[in-house]
Formats: sequence, structure tokens, C-alpha cells
Amino acid sequence: MAGAHSYPLLVELEETDIPRLKIKLVKYFQSKKSNGGGECEVEYENGSRTAMVRFRREEDQRNVLAKESHQISLEKGVLKLTVRLPTEEKPSRETPSDKDNKKSDVAADKQPTADKSNPTAKVQTETEGGDDDTADEEPCSTSAILGSISDNTNQEFLEMLVENITKSHDFTLEFFPDISSAVVTFQSGKENANFVAKCPQNKMFTRKGFSVQPLEVTTQVLVDDILHFSEEVLQLYFENEGGDVEEVLLNEAHQSAVITFKDHRAVQKIFKKKKHSIKKEEIRVYPFYKSLGVALYGKDKPSLKLPADISEPIDSAVLRYLAQNKSAAEAICSEMDKHFCIVNLGQTTVTLSPVSSLLKQKDAKAIIKEWTDTVKSAFAQSVSKFKSLKLYPDSDAWKESEKKIREMLLNENVIVVPDKDRGALSVAGPVSDVNRLEKSLSEIINKIAKTIHREKSSKTEEIKVSPSVFHLLCQDGLMDKLLLVYPELKLSPESPNLNITGLGEEINAATKVIFDAVLALKRQNLEIDKNVLELLKDEQQEELTDALLTSHQINAAFEISGNRVQLLAVSDRDLSHAQDHLGQLLTSQYIHVEDSNVLKKPEWQHLVSHLEQANSKPCRTRINTTAQQVVVSGYKDSVLKVQQQLGDFLTQNAHIEETVVVKANAVVKYLEDFNTSWMEKVKDKVRVSYRNEAICLSGSRVNVTYCKTVVDGVVSAVVFDSLNVCKSGVKKLFQENEGVYFSAIKTQTGCLVQLVDKPGGGQDNVKQVPTPLYQLKMPGGVEIAVCKADMCSYPMQAVVSPFNQDLKHSTGLAAALLKAAGPQLQDEFYKMKKTKGQLKPGDCVITNAGGTLCCQKVIHAVAPKYEKPQQASAQLNKVVKGSLEAAENHGCVSVALPSIGRGMRCFPLKQCELTIVKAVKEYCYENYDDITLQKIHFVNNDDIAVQDMVAAVKQEFGNLSVVHSQQGPHLTAPMQSVSQSTGSDLYLNRVQTKEGVDIVLTKGNLEASTTEVIVNTVSSDLDLNRGAVSQAILRAAGPKLQQLVDAQSATGNDGEIIVTDGCQLKSKKVFHAVAPHYKDQATSEKTLRGIFKDCLNMAEDNNLTSMSLSAIGAGNLGFPKDLVASLMLDNILEFSKKKHPKHLKKVVIVLYPSDAQTIQAFSDEFQKKFPSASSDSTSSTQSKGGPFSKITSTSDMHETKMGNVTIQVVTGDITKETADVIVNSSNENFTLKSGVSKAILEAAGQAVEVECRNLGAEPNQGMVLTSPGNLKCKKILHLAGQTDPVKINKTVKDALLICVKSSFTSVSFPAIGTGQGNAQARLVADAMLDAVTDVLSQNTSSPLTTVRIVIFQKHMLKDFHSSMQQREAADPDSKDKRGWSWGDIGSKIKAIFTGESADKPKKDKDFVIDSLKVEATCFHICGDTQAKVDSAKKWINDKISQEYHSMEIEDNAIHSFSDADQQKILDMQKTMGISIRTVSNKPKATITIEGLSRDVLKANTEIIKMMSRVRDEEELNRKVELVSAAADWQYQQSGFQFQSFDEMTNFHLEEALQQNLPTVKVTVKGQDYTVTMPKGPATDSQGNNLEIKRIDKLKGDVPEHWDLMQPNVTNQAFPLQAGTQEYDEIQKLFQASCKQTIIKIERIQNPALWSGLQVKKRDMEVRNGHQNNERRLFHGTSEDTVATINDRGFNRSYAGKNAACYGNGTYFAVNASYSASNTYSKPNQNGEKFMYVCRVLTGDFALGQQGMIVPPAKGTGTISTGLYDSVVDNMANPSMFVVFHDIQAYPEYLITFK
Repeated sequence: MAGAHSYPLLVELEETDIPRLKIKLVKYFQSKKSNGGGECEVEYENGSRTAMVRFRREEDQRNVLAKESHQISLEKGVLKLTVRLPTEEKPSRETPSDKDNKKSDVAADKQPTADKSNPTAKVQTETEGGDDDTADEEPCSTSAILGSISDNTNQEFLEMLVENITKSHDFTLEFFPDISSAVVTFQSGKENANFVAKCPQNKMFTRKGFSVQPLEVTTQVLVDDILHFSEEVLQLYFENEGGDVEEVLLNEAHQSAVITFKDHRAVQKIFKKKKHSIKKEEIRVYPFYKSLGVALYGKDKPSLKLPADISEPIDSAVLRYLAQNKSAAEAICSEMDKHFCIVNLGQTTVTLSPVSSLLKQKDAKAIIKEWTDTVKSAFAQSVSKFKSLKLYPDSDAWKESEKKIREMLLNENVIVVPDKDRGALSVAGPVSDVNRLEKSLSEIINKIAKTIHREKSSKTEEIKVSPSVFHLLCQDGLMDKLLLVYPELKLSPESPNLNITGLGEEINAATKVIFDAVLALKRQNLEIDKNVLELLKDEQQEELTDALLTSHQINAAFEISGNRVQLLAVSDRDLSHAQDHLGQLLTSQYIHVEDSNVLKKPEWQHLVSHLEQANSKPCRTRINTTAQQVVVSGYKDSVLKVQQQLGDFLTQNAHIEETVVVKANAVVKYLEDFNTSWMEKVKDKVRVSYRNEAICLSGSRVNVTYCKTVVDGVVSAVVFDSLNVCKSGVKKLFQENEGVYFSAIKTQTGCLVQLVDKPGGGQDNVKQVPTPLYQLKMPGGVEIAVCKADMCSYPMQAVVSPFNQDLKHSTGLAAALLKAAGPQLQDEFYKMKKTKGQLKPGDCVITNAGGTLCCQKVIHAVAPKYEKPQQASAQLNKVVKGSLEAAENHGCVSVALPSIGRGMRCFPLKQCELTIVKAVKEYCYENYDDITLQKIHFVNNDDIAVQDMVAAVKQEFGNLSVVHSQQGPHLTAPMQSVSQSTGSDLYLNRVQTKEGVDIVLTKGNLEASTTEVIVNTVSSDLDLNRGAVSQAILRAAGPKLQQLVDAQSATGNDGEIIVTDGCQLKSKKVFHAVAPHYKDQATSEKTLRGIFKDCLNMAEDNNLTSMSLSAIGAGNLGFPKDLVASLMLDNILEFSKKKHPKHLKKVVIVLYPSDAQTIQAFSDEFQKKFPSASSDSTSSTQSKGGPFSKITSTSDMHETKMGNVTIQVVTGDITKETADVIVNSSNENFTLKSGVSKAILEAAGQAVEVECRNLGAEPNQGMVLTSPGNLKCKKILHLAGQTDPVKINKTVKDALLICVKSSFTSVSFPAIGTGQGNAQARLVADAMLDAVTDVLSQNTSSPLTTVRIVIFQKHMLKDFHSSMQQREAADPDSKDKRGWSWGDIGSKIKAIFTGESADKPKKDKDFVIDSLKVEATCFHICGDTQAKVDSAKKWINDKISQEYHSMEIEDNAIHSFSDADQQKILDMQKTMGISIRTVSNKPKATITIEGLSRDVLKANTEIIKMMSRVRDEEELNRKVELVSAAADWQYQQSGFQFQSFDEMTNFHLEEALQQNLPTVKVTVKGQDYTVTMPKGPATDSQGNNLEIKRIDKLKGDVPEHWDLMQPNVTNQAFPLQAGTQEYDEIQKLFQASCKQTIIKIERIQNPALWSGLQVKKRDMEVRNGHQNNERRLFHGTSEDTVATINDRGFNRSYAGKNAACYGNGTYFAVNASYSASNTYSKPNQNGEKFMYVCRVLTGDFALGQQGMIVPPAKGTGTISTGLYDSVVDNMANPSMFVVFHDIQAYPEYLITFK
């Protein structure tokens, strides 16, 4: 191996202090990629600047030299290398003597592995002769070394590669990653030689760039575990065992040695022995290869061991610095960490320990060898950066020196380490810092030494000068003066004196100077708040001076002696400054105690004590408490803070009451009874009470505030919903089953359900305004009223609360309002007062109300004191107007004013009220166009004050009011007020132009006009809220009117007119005219004239028939009133003359009733232009006829109307009435127990009798109101019965006036005096109906809607009916009926012709009568989830569905229901709680009943009875008509001609005749008679007789060919004989179109029907002017109707039974074939069919249409009102005729056929 690496290079290194440098060099020069190198070995000594690299190949050497630069990458930076040829070649083989200086590492040689069977590796050589060969034989290596192995190659790969090359497994391989080599050992040298030869031939081998060469034969062994054996012992042992030993190298650290033999065969000999031991201690021997630098251990390769710890001494101060300065210690540790070393700082030494990760390093062994030296050197270098400096002060100065040095070094990066035992102060730290500080530290030591020396010679004396005074002197420069002379002098102010330290002569001189300065100071008594002064007296003056003056740079001091507090200062200026400063710094604050009970609480005492203690510095805070206030004195900041805390405590703990308003009472009930968990949070904190739609919390404010938040949260968490059900009977159903149903809902859903009165809200708790004592409306529409009432419960949006200037609500109305509102009103008022500042008389503020007050706002008004009358009146005027303005500004439309200033402010009585009323009047007129207030009420609870207020209102506003009574239940009949306006009072004048235009001048409110259009005046901004008239119209029409105006996008220019609908007004349209102000006369007049002209033209163009307008421009616009009147009337006349209007026929000028000037101006102008016009004096003569409308009648009721009031006279039982008031005709004591009074009292019950007795014993004016008891009314009005008609009239008037005044809507009277009083019914009827007429005419807007007179004796009904007829209005369309015409035929004959009742109105058109509007039944539902609430709603709806029922009745009798029947249906809806809808859509009529099942069934039964009665009445009327046509019964009074009985009496007489009755009772002119049948006479109860006769109308009127009929039969069928002329005639008619077989033909003889047909025929001939009115037609029918038709004729009520295509009448065919079809002629069981040949009065006919109930009218003229007689299917060629009156057809022949 000597010449193996023969190509050296010298490497020069830039650095040497690099760990494992030799290994890095080997790797670098071995790499072909980095520098082109190859196999080599490196010779290098640690610390040397050069290294020698020897290459195996010359080519590798050249490649390395060819590279210009070489560098090795390190962890931090790079190592640069310089490579050149050595100047002198070293021998390729080292001598043994060189081994002491260097070692050689072979990078490319291979290391043999140990024998597989023996842990001790055998020698890797062979000799050609075996063991016995000679020594000259050349040894042969059995191992090869693989080189240039990359780092990512592992042993498994190498073994597989060797197997691939040798094709054998007989080898061992040992891998050395740290030298990138491996050693392969074979069994023989030959195998080894073959392997070396084959390697270059292997592709994998060459691709990896591996190298291979035989391993040299070694002459060395490595001995391990030598323990304590010496070189000599080892040499002797191995010479004995192997041969001559050339050298023994010991390595004590690793307890090993390398033995070098002179001959390699000695090595072989050594390994032949299996085990080696010296002195029985076993040693291990391994072959060692110099080229590898390692031994081959095989499986016995030993593990590396960490080197031992090292202890290094260090300076104790430096060591402490390192211990305290972590960054410095970490820097050393970081540096040592590079050398795999851990630094442990001990008390006096440092221990350096290796880290375990060292063993894991690739070159761990090399590192371990050099670790100790490396870390020692590195540690010494790191520690050299720090040093310590030792100082030695004197023992007396030790403490001071240490202190000063520490102070100096406080911010330095060094530490001070004292060692008092040795007298040394060490300063340790970085070398640079210690060196920099060394000089300064020495100077401090020397200075302290000098100071100690002076202190030993100095003394201290005390003089009487306070520190604060001394501070003043120092501020004046005294200290500077003294120190300038005596710089070493020390002055120490220590309370209460001054200490002076220095040399003796220094002290004496300084003392004199100080005393002289004290005597020269200025002095002044402190002027400040007395509470602050008392506080200062109790304090120490030095502490006060320092805290209050010195600390604030104030050059002054306190001097406190006894009760005197003085200020000291050098100058007067400083004294003044100190005085001002203390005035700002110290203060007293006063806290009002809202609730004195808070002061008694322990928490208050504790808080006061705590705050006084906590605020004792810098100046003590003093708290002084009284029942009314708390005074806090002291340092201003502290005082304000304490005041805040104390104020908060007083405020938060004051007892208050708060209300949580909820949506509905259901929520309150739910939280009270259902969800009570929240009570746990509040029960110990506040008291909870439940009120209407509110939960009230009372307690301390802090608890109430907290609990209110809790309650608010709980309330908001409640799921509340309302269910409105608009179905009849639902409320009754749930009222009757409330407990059961709501309990079931609670059980099933957990929800609370309440039935409430009003939909969508809670219970109706809106309080009604008491009836005013005096009331009026101003021109602007503002209601002025005077009421006696309690202001606390008065329901206005705002009320005024007067109080004194001290702003306390302690007495009077203010205190009452405060009590009702609760303490929150006081709190809000105080807050408002703080915001507004101090209030003065005449000022006012507005706050929210609360508590039980009915208002929303309270206006607190400061009433003036009546000291200076003029000033007080002005202030009162101001506060009234200010209160009204405040109410308007906060959106209130109603306000209640008390007598502000009366009593407490000592205003003269009446003067106070008059001033207030004047202020209100002025305010209303000043804000006429903009005022939004609608109601201003003067309210007081004192009778005298109320009377004074009424007098003041009358004085200011005039006697324009409506007087009301505010009496209690003992009602009397009030006198009619002279101020009440009747309808005639409002009417002023009327005229009609030649063209037919009515011009009416009247008083009234424009918004109430009923004309088709009204003209409104608006401002240019189109705001309808401006102006009295416009405001009134807007209020009546509703807010939509403003929206309609805005939608027009008008410009608002003067003269512009905007047209809108009337909305809720009674008028269809509204013309909004933008009127100008009266500025430029010509322009303004022109614009106003244009407005009048345009309005009239627009009304005509829009087909409007009537118009109302006010005095446009005569108000605030400033036009002269007479000018407006003239312009308006001129334009109306011009319009009428030029336009000749077809539509606009009436113009009404409406003037405000209290505007006397305008009324006078228009009246005067009217008289000028129309001298002969009708005025109010003649107005009563303009109308004709009575005040009652047309009377409608049934058998038991007559009904009429006067205005909007229905007047009914009925027969029945008054105790069953349901009117609001039932009138009882009693005696003067109201105890009458006979007649009607008895029936009423017994039905009402015992309680009403007792009430009557009690009220009768008290003073009264003839009538009293009581409760209804068991009756169905609201009240019973008992009055003293009368028999004199005059007194009856007055009594009824008084009773009606009470009903009007009490707002009752209906009243039922008995026929007063007609019972036991024996008054004549006719006179009583006149008296009672006159009273009704008088009262209703004088109260046109009264609440009354129904007046009923209930008659128990039915015969009196006629008298009342006659009296009503006398008051019935004349028919405006009636004509002069002189001369005979068919229009003069009486109602009885007319009934025959028309088939209608004379006193029943026609109902020819279809109609629908909707059911009464059902008030929604409202349920309030509360639950904890929406799902549960929905479940509860579902439960309710399901229950309603179960109980609710709907039923429809279809019957043609409904068409004939009278108004009384319809009224009864309305009454049924009210009493039964159901809905009934009537639909008459002919031919079909239905009634639909909805409600609870039982009620629906009950109503159904009643309606069926009604229909049955109607049918009976119709049948009776039909019989009456037929009898009237057949016979006329007449009577004759003595001296008079015969007169016909009425139709009904005529019928009863004829009926008695037919039934052969001997007598029958009749009534003639109210007198009962008994008629002896059949020829009379008629005799009354007095024996007076009437002659009776019967005229047979049918006599001689029947056909001559009729057969004689049997007696007592109305009709009879006579069969015709076949072959007779009569038979053939009918047969021919039949067979002309029908060829079916005739079985028989019968003549039908019915004299009554025949007579009716003849009468009708004659009537038709007269009306039509010709005799071609009768036809013979066919009518098919079924067998079951033959008898009915024979007896009664045809009945059109059955119209539509088969078909009704051309009207709802009776159908007749032209051809028999048509009627012969099975549809009309239905065969009987024998197949026989039936058909009538009829005489039908078809007269003039028209084309029929489906749904007709009468024929159409003839022509379109204004005179002709006649109808056609029948209708047909085809006008050109009719095939059928339809008649609508049963009397127009007669069933002449009946044909039976098949």
C-alpha cells in the first residue's frame, strides 16, 4: 500500500477553528461532483493552517488543481481553500516514529468485517503455503475495500450488489458511513481477487461510481478493555503470544492500545487464539488497519462513550452577573452548545457537561477525542467578555456607598455584589461597561468619604417654624440665599418645627434670617362656605396647607387657631390668589332627600361612613345629614364624586312605582296565573300589583328598575295574539261555556284565553266625557265646554296642573294629579325643570302622564300671584296660551283647563275664570287657520267655580250653547232650551230662477251637507288642516281626502279647483278651490268670480244635480262680506240664464250659524236681488201634507218614518219589548199594581218594585228611571198616567226628551189612559202622535231611531192607524182626480185587476237584505310559544266549527214578506245572536241562517211559521178578491145611503152565508155589530140597527149554456156529449194540432173565476182601446192539480215548475200538440193525460225574458205608466203566451186523452 496514494496536493486553510475539519476535507476531495477529485487520504493536525491530500490517481490530482477556487460549505458561512503542489514530496509511507505526531485516515480503503462465527475478527490474509509456508512468501489479502460510497447508500444495497457481482453469499460486509467506505471479506484470496476484477465490469457498480481495491495485510491489532495494564505488560504478553512487537501505543481515555508487530504473521498467530486474558482478566483483540484508521470489530463493535464533565473556576461576581442576566448566560450557553456542551452555573464554579446528542453525530468518535480541549478553550473565550471591579469603601461609608453606587448603576447593565466581610463592593458585567464606569465609581467612593467626615463635625438645632411657613419662605428665595452663603447647610422642615444642621456659626446666622422673614409674612381671615369653614377647623393646618395650597403651587399657608382660619403669604397678591383658589377648590353640595326613609337604612349609614373614610385624603370630606337634605363639604372633586354616589343611593333607594304597560289584560292574567316563574326574581325586591293592561311595580328605584327590566323581558317573551271571529253566536257560545272551554285549552295547550269586548284590544275602558253644563262650537270647529268633574279621571289627551312658584305639587289639584300619576310624574317634572331652568309665573312645561290618570300629557303651569292685577292677568293669559300651544306641539287635540290661580293664588273670584276664557278665545282666533285643537274643556269639581266658568263663557262667547243636565238617576222632564235650533231655525231664504234652479240660503255646517257636491276652500299649500271650514270637512271625510288632493299634483295657484271624491262625506264630490287673499281688489274679485263660475260649470258638466258652498272669502281671506254675497248670487243667476242647466238644479249657500255678520250680509243681498223670495217666516207653508212618510201595514202593525226615526203602532205584550226604554203608565207613587203597570212590575221583578217605592217617596217631577229587572230593555221609565189628552201629550213629550237627552235609541209606549182610564183611543192616538211629531221635529239629530206604541186591545189599532194617516205626507205625484176615470176605481177593485194588496208596497225588483253586521268576537290568547298559541286558536276554531251551523230556506213565500216581517227577522238576529240573509232573486227566494245549531233551528222554526202565515194571508187575500168580485155586502145607517163594507168584512159576511151561519159579528166605524144572516139587520150593544143587503155581482153574468150547478159549491165539471156542437168545437180545436185520442171533454163551471175574468176583460178593453184581448189557448197539467185549478184557477206562484224561459208567470200554448207532451200533460197510472182549453186575456203583448215577474212597460213617455198584458216567445208568430195575473185565465174545458 506504500505507493497507493502517490499524487499529493498541499491545501492551505483560511480558518482552523472548525469542528471535524479533517472529515470535511476527506469528503470534499473525495467528491467528483464538487471538484473532480477521487480516492485520497488526508493528513491534518488540529489547529494547523495546512493539510496534505494524497490521491490514488494522477488524473484526480490534475482535476483538483485545474479548478480555480475551492470552498467547503459550513453551518454558518463557508471555508475557503487554496490548493497547490507541495514544494517537496513527503515519503509515501510513514515511519513508526511519525505515529506520535500524526495519524493517517484512508478514505478509500476498505475495512474487513469480523468472522460470522467468531466475534473476534480473523486476520484478512492468506499465504500460498498455508501455516507451514516460509516467511518469504507474499501474503494474499482476502478483503477488498469499496470506496466513493454516497451518503444515501445503505448496507442492504451493498450486500445485494456484492451478491450480484460474485453470484455467492459466502462473504461478510462491514460499512463505514463516516469515511464513505465498506470492507468485503471472502473465504480466500482468490475469491477476493476475482471480486476486485469483476467490479468494474458491473453496470450498477460503475453507474454508482464506486471504487474497489484489495485491503492491505495488517501488522497491527487493537486491544480493548486493558484496564490498568502498562505498555510493558502488553508488550510482553503479545510477544509471547504472537511475535516481536515493534510498538505499543496506549489510549487511557478509551482503555485501549494499538500493538504493532514486526511481521504480519504474528498478527495471524494472535488471531488463531480464540480468547486472550492477562492475569485472568479477559481482553479483546481486533485487527487494526492503518489505511482505514479503524479496527474491524465485526459483531463486537464497541459503543461510544460521552467524555467526562469538566469543572471550571470563575469569578464569583461574574458568576452572579451571569446568574441574574439571562441573556448573557444564554449567549454563553448558545456558544457552548455548538461544541455539544451544557453549561451549569454553580455557586462558585461552572460545570461543563457533554450532551447526549454528541453520540449521534456521524464523526462522534473524532469529536469525543477532542471535546475536552475544545470546550475549555471555547468557555474561556466566552467568559473573557465579562469582568468584575472591586471597590473598598470605609466601613463608616459602606452603607451610603452601596446606596449611591446602586443608584448610579440603576439603569446600567451591571450588578453590585457586596462582600462586607472582606470590605469589598464588586461591580460585574460586560468588560466594556465595567471599564466605562470604573472612574465614576471611584469618584463616588471618595465623595462619600468626605461627606462622612463633615457629618461627624456638624450639629442639629430646632427652631419653631412650621414646614408650611418655611415652604413659603423658600418660595420667596430664602433657601437659595442661605445656601449661597452656606452651601453645606441643611434645613429639614419636620412638623411642627424646622431642623437646621451644620456648623455652629452657620446655624446661628441662618436662624436670625429665618425669624426675620416669618415676621414679614402677610395674613388674612379665610372667607368661604360655612360648612367648608367648619370642616377646615377640624383639620391639621400643615396637612391642609400641603394638600390644598402647596400641592397646587399656591404660595400661601393655613394658620388655624381656635375658631379662626387665616391665610399666610408673602404678598397680598398671593393671599388673594389663595382665597380664589380655595373658593374654587373647596365646595359644599346640597342633595335633596326624595324619601327620608332612605336615611334610616343601615346601608345609608354604612355608605356615609365609608365615603367619609375613603375621601379623607387629600382633604377630608364631611357629610352632614338632615331629614330634608344632605350637605357634602370638602375637596371639590371628592365632593362631586360623593354627591353623585349619595345622590344615586338616595335616588335608587327612594320608593317609587313603575308601570309596565302590556298589550292586553290577557297578558297580565297570563303572567299572574300561568307563567309565575319570573316572580322568584322579583318577589323579595318589589311589590307587584296587577292593573288594567298593566303590571305595577313598587319599591326602591334600583329594584323597580331591575325588576321592570325583568318584567319587560317576561312580557316580551309572552306570545300574544288575538283571534277575531265574525260569526253570529260565537260570543254567546263561549260566554256560556267559558269555564269549561278555556280550562280545556289551558290543559291541552298551556295557553290562557280571554274573551274580550272589543276586537284587537283589551277591555273597553275608555271613559266617557261627562255631559257638559255648557257647550258650544267656535267658527274654527273647536269645541268649548264647561264640565263639573274630577280632573284626575277626566278623559282628555292633556290636562293642565297649576302649582306655585316654589314648584311643589304639595296641595290642591297638583297634589291630586301627582298622587294619581305616581312618583314618576314628579321625577319627570324635576328632570324637565333642570333642563328648562328656573320657571317663572306664566311659564309652563309638559311631561308624560302615568298611573291612573286618563290623560296622556300633564302641562305644569306656574300660576301667577295676584299682587299686581295688570301683571298677574297678563301672566295668567300667557300661561293659558302657553298651555294650549304646548298641547298642540305635542300632538294633543283635546285639553282640560282648571281655574288656574283660583284660591291658592288669590285671584278674585270670577276674574280668574274670565281671564282664562278670554285667553282661550284669543288663542283660537289668533290661530284660526292653523289650530289643531278640537276640544277645550273647562273642568272643575267645585260648584261655585263651575258656575263662574259658565258665566265667563257665556259672557265671552254669547248664549250659543246647548245646555245639558248632569243630574243623577232621579230624572225629571227638562224644560226645552230656547237655544235649541229646530230645522226651521236654520232655513233663511229660498228662490227659484226662471230656468228652474233653486237657490237656498241656510245656516249650518258645510261638512254635513247632503248635496251631490260641496265647495271647499283651501290654501295655496293644499293643506286641508288649515282653515276652519277645510278642517271640518277633512275631519268628516277622513284622512283619505288629503291623500286624494295630494295625488292630483296641483300647483296651488289662486283660482285653481281640484276635484276629489267625498270619501266619508254625504256628498259625492268635493271641489277644493284655492281662493286668494283680498289684496289687489280687481285681481282678487276676478279670481273669486272665476271660482264661482268654474264650480257651477264643472258641476253641470259632471251631471251633478245639487251643490253647497260657504261664504268663500268672507273670513280670514279678507273679502267684504257683502261683496262675496253679491258676486256669488250674480254668478249663480248668470249661470242659470246662460246655461239653462239640465242637471244642476239646486245651489245651497251654507252659512255658519254663529257668524251673525255674514248671515246679515247675505240676507240683505238676498232681499235686494229677490224681494219676493220665501223666507223662514213662510217656510212652514211651503210643504204639503204631514210629517210622516207613507204608511205600511200588516194585520198587527202599522209603520211609518219621520226623518230617520221609525214609528210603529203594534198589537202585543209590552213586557216582551226589547227597546232601550219601556214606558210604564203608573200612579204618582209609581206603585200601581193594575193594568199595564201590574204586568210590567210583575214581569220586571221585586227589585224594580222596591226601587219604584223608594224613588216615589223622594221629590220628583212625575217620572223616574229604574233598572230593567227581568225585562229585556235597558231602563224602565215610570210616569204618572193621565187620561186628559192634553196631559198625555205633555207626558209623552217629556218622556221622549229624556230618551233623547240620555242617548237612548228606542222606546216603547203603552196606549196611555186607554185601559182603566177609559180614555178614547182616537184622542189618545192623536195626543201621543202629536207629541212624537213635536219632539222629533225639534230634535232632528237625536239618537232615537225607533218609537213604538204597543196596544194590548187590538181593536184600538184602527184608531191609531187613522191618526197616522192624518199625518201622512201627500203623494207628490198625485193629480187632480176630478171626473171619472179608471184611476178612480177603489183599492179593492184595483186589487182584483193587479193581484196585489192595496196597502202593501210592490216588490217587483230583486233585492238582497244582508244580515246585521256581526260584531267580531275577540279572543286574546297568551302562551310561551307561537306553536302553542296557534294550537289554542285551532282549538277555538274547531269548537266553533263543531257548534256553528248554516241553513238555507228556499221558498217563494219570502217574496211576500212585509217590512214588519223583515223587521222581525232583524229582531231575531238581535235576540238569538244569529245572522239571517234574505235574497229575493225571482223566481228564487232564499233565506240563509247562520249561527249556533240550536239558535239556527229555532230561527228556522220561526221563519217557517212566518212563511206559513204569509201563504195563509195570500190565500185569504185571494179569497177576499174573489168574493169581492162575486158579491157586494152593504149597510145603511139611518138617514144615510147604503155603503159597502170593507173587503174583509165583505168576505166574512159571504163566508157566513156560504156556511149557513145564523149571525156574524162585524165592526163599522169602530163600533161592533151583530148581523143576522142572511138579510140582517146589524145590531150593536146599544140596540142600534143597520140595514143589510147583498148585491150579487155574478147574477146574469155567466154563460147561458152553462148547466145549473148544485147549491153550496164553488165549481162543478160537466161532461160534454160527443156529437154536440160544443163537443165538436173543442174537439176540432184540439185535433187541429194533436191527433191523440180524446177520452172525454168536461166543461168547468166556476162562477167566481168567470166573473173575475169578465171584470178584467172589460178593464183591459177600456185600457187598450180595442176588444181583441181574449184567446183560446191550451194548458197541459197533471191529474193531481185538476181539482185545484178547477176551484182556484191558475197560480203563477208555481211558475218555473216545468219551464220559465220567458218570465215567471203561467204559460199557455197556441197548439194543443205542445201542451200534450209528457213534460206538461203527465199521464196517470192508466196512461190518461189532461189538458185545459182556456180563455186567456192576452191583450197587448211583448217579447218575454227569463226572470220577468211582470210584463214590461209600454213606451217610454212620461205620462204612460201602463204595462203590457202578457208576453210571448216570438212576436211575429207566437207559440205560447205568459200571463202574470191569475185572474187573466179561465180553465174553460178539461180534455182527458191518451
